[in-house]
Amino acid sequence: MYGIAIDIGTSGIRAQALDLSKGEVQATVITLRHPLPGANVIDHLHFAIEVGTPVAHQLIIDTINKLLDLMEIDLSKVERVAVDGNPTQLSLFQNIEIRDLAYWGEHAMSDMGIKPPERNAAVIKAGGLGLKVNPEADVLIPPGVKHEIGADALAMLVRSGVLDKKGISLVTDFGTNAEIALVIDGEVYACSAAAGPAIEGQRIERGMLASPGAICDLNEVAGGWQNMVLNDQLFAKEGNTVDPTNGGLAINGSMDKKALGITGTGVIALIALGLRRGFIKLPKIQTDDGRLHLQDGIYFTKKDLVEAGKAIGAFRAGHISLCEEAGISMRDIETSYMAGASGFYVDAMKSIEVGQIPACSKKVFQIGNTSLGMAKEIVLNPGLLDELQNMADGIRGHHIMLATSKVFEKVYTLELSYWDEGMPLSIYNEYLRRYGYAPLPPRMKTVDVERIHSRDIPDIGKKGLKVLREIGMILRAEFDGCTGCETCIASCNEKAISLEKIGDHFKIIIRSEMCDGMACLRCQQSCSQQVFKFEKLLH
Repeated sequence: MYGIAIDIGTSGIRAQALDLSKGEVQATVITLRHPLPGANVIDHLHFAIEVGTPVAHQLIIDTINKLLDLMEIDLSKVERVAVDGNPTQLSLFQNIEIRDLAYWGEHAMSDMGIKPPERNAAVIKAGGLGLKVNPEADVLIPPGVKHEIGADALAMLVRSGVLDKKGISLVTDFGTNAEIALVIDGEVYACSAAAGPAIEGQRIERGMLASPGAICDLNEVAGGWQNMVLNDQLFAKEGNTVDPTNGGLAINGSMDKKALGITGTGVIALIALGLRRGFIKLPKIQTDDGRLHLQDGIYFTKKDLVEAGKAIGAFRAGHISLCEEAGISMRDIETSYMAGASGFYVDAMKSIEVGQIPACSKKVFQIGNTSLGMAKEIVLNPGLLDELQNMADGIRGHHIMLATSKVFEKVYTLELSYWDEGMPLSIYNEYLRRYGYAPLPPRMKTVDVERIHSRDIPDIGKKGLKVLREIGMILRAEFDGCTGCETCIASCNEKAISLEKIGDHFKIIIRSEMCDGMACLRCQQSCSQQVFKFEKLLH
């Protein structure tokens, strides 16, 4: 008999097949994008509200079924499935109410007749969801702490062990929608930061998720920067050493000609080295062509720097906001936990250099993919579901809505000034003092860094890792007045758009999984006739 563990992330889906009798992983399968258009949960909510939750639900289920096929196991022998993720993703997976996550405030809920679901631990039959497994298999859904603090945040807290520790710890699951928790002697202050997709390698011109072929780190060595590239088993291996100012090859590595792009952790490393060596002087890249060059023709631009700065700025602003809410200074933080692929493969010291985690951290733990890890534990031990519900009920939690936080608003504005305009940190700190906030902490001379596993997903199973590339749906629409000029196609960095001529008319075709959705709208904004209406594609 088999069990299936699934992590539905904002940037993609990861799943594993497990042999229940042996407790062993058989196969690991992943996507490189989310099937819904967009780069964050707000985009996914907007899409689901526009087209209807059942359509968004079916897209997610169809993608999971394609992943199940890649596992090459007898799906009729699947006994149970466990699924983890943030409240938006789990609600769409279950096909339950999502509007309470899109609109804020009791009055808004009442006026629209919205009754928020409980989002407690649940057990559902697979057949009722449309999963291509034994229809009587139990699908186990872990609970959220509150409807805003989801099962993914609970997984992060539980698997880090931070709830049982004394002192002050910061736990961050670094992703497109970052979960952040400040834990003070077991009391939790939590928030979600829509950091943006750059932290996972998306919205970067030559970016990609953490998958085979991704440049995940850079090291300064004699001759230039040594590229570290993920191999087919998700281990970081030595790539080429190149001159970052022009891409000139100095030393061939074992991953020569195998780099496909740069992931978020590689972006952090690039920025850290660039700032350290003066190749980056915010907000500019100080090379002849305004780019930093890596192996196999991969490069990094000023526009990429701006996108990455937005994400790093959101993390630091979120950290400061939680500290202010809890009445402490960032310098009081003793331990930082880094979860998720972007928190695992990154060099923690480089994260400190760029401000991704507090510089005062004495100890840093890199704990990997906690959502998939929690789903795996639930599959192997279904009784854990009740324990998690009791734990969620007992957490002393405070949720901070960053969208309405004055602290976050002020600090994130400073972050944008720092990254986009080159504001010196001395002036940044002066503004913090004026606002009545503590300045950024000084950097520790020594930091103890412990990486718990050798890779983000510790065990990928005897069948290895497989990547599902074709997911999502086709969105089509005709716009009266469209001349077929293809300006929309040229404006789409994701290459999601194509055009079909039918008689004298033109039909716009968009692949949903490639599209950045409502967070982008370059296609609509660039339309020479001003007739492109993205929302029409959703109906």
